[in-house]
Amino acid sequence: MTERIDLLVMGGGPAGYAAAIRASHLGKNVVIAERQRLGGTCLNRGCIPTKALLESAHFYAGLSSAGLHGVELEVKGLDYGQVIKNKDQIVQGLVKGLEFLLDKRRIRVLAGQARFLPSGEVQVGEDVFQADHVLVATGTEPLELPGLEADGQVVVNSDQLLDRPALPESLVIVGGGVIGCEFATVFASYGVEVTVVELQDRILPMEDVEISRALTREFKKRRIKVLTEAKVLGVERGQGAQVTIEQKGRSVELAADLVLVCVGRRPVLPEGFPGELDARGYVRVNERFQTSVPHVYAAGDVIGGVQLAHLAFEEGWAAVHNMYGQPARQEWFVPACVYTKPEIASVGLTEEEARRRGGEVIAAKYSLKGNGKAVIAREDSGFVKFVAEPGGRVLGVHIIGPQATELIAGAALALEQGLTLQDWAQVIYPHPTVSESIKEAVLSALGCGLHSL
Repeated sequence: MTERIDLLVMGGGPAGYAAAIRASHLGKNVVIAERQRLGGTCLNRGCIPTKALLESAHFYAGLSSAGLHGVELEVKGLDYGQVIKNKDQIVQGLVKGLEFLLDKRRIRVLAGQARFLPSGEVQVGEDVFQADHVLVATGTEPLELPGLEADGQVVVNSDQLLDRPALPESLVIVGGGVIGCEFATVFASYGVEVTVVELQDRILPMEDVEISRALTREFKKRRIKVLTEAKVLGVERGQGAQVTIEQKGRSVELAADLVLVCVGRRPVLPEGFPGELDARGYVRVNERFQTSVPHVYAAGDVIGGVQLAHLAFEEGWAAVHNMYGQPARQEWFVPACVYTKPEIASVGLTEEEARRRGGEVIAAKYSLKGNGKAVIAREDSGFVKFVAEPGGRVLGVHIIGPQATELIAGAALALEQGLTLQDWAQVIYPHPTVSESIKEAVLSALGCGLHSL
């Protein structure tokens, strides 16, 4: 028999479960269909497990500086299997917490692949639903390139790399975006020989140019090789891999135990999806997150755009508001974070983007070499950069350095509230903190730096 419900959510990731919870707040009868585990890519194969690996890697790398603090240590070895076990325990604990939360909200979760039937109903396993509204939040999966297909042994994608119980001696990373740079940080911290191959002229091409250059310098200090304007021509697989690349007209051979391919992601679509797709195969939605089928909405990574969990939360929430006539936003200042060493975070326009829009632009930086807290932590190679209009309206904030991913939230709030440089200069930041570097960058942009020329 067909069951009538208010909302069926396809996918239990950030967009899906945020939407389900919001609909439950509004008193709706909600069912989530999830083919794998609740939490989606972010919780199971992305944000959380990678940050768990990074935390362990930073701890291990930090042992080398113990002598500076008067501590004598002898590191007898590394059990990387325990690192993976710790990561899995963290993920499992958070998944159970999410399951508990949804259960308390009386949101039914069905394990299985949801598919659209020709009748317009949705089937999940043996269950068939007639839903007043459907939200497609099925996310994405790693993109594969011809000749670089993942075999799980010599060539792997990011999902497969997360579960490998042993470290390779050498690793070639194809793709210098966020995923590639974060994994480069993890494995270099353990002494793995890492080479990053990037097709464009710099790593992290979506970040401000100065941020990309600064991270490249830091990578070189950590003996991470960075090859830009480089294209992989082929991989010969055996006990390890022989990677052939073309860089600026010359051929280069790289030998490695393992090759990680992280060149992007592709949408995962439910079977029988009745709506329109864009040229890249993502679900096309309007400003209300509504597809070409009126009662079907979509949110999160499956609609393309910026693929970040915190944006997916907001999109799922907004989609539900649009379904049920509640006030909803369509655009946000979305902070972006890269958990390398040093951390990187940004919100708003880069200097290049602002200049392309035309008109005069103010771009000012404050070096963390003048920040006492960063100097104490011996993490003073970064900076804070502001991009603003001559009148003072702030267009973008970019940070590379310790705690960057925490500091950016304040900048996002300021941009949301439309603060100018002059407004920002009135804010008192505590001393000594890394956060006061934001005030220093503001003063530099106004031409009256306190601790800078």
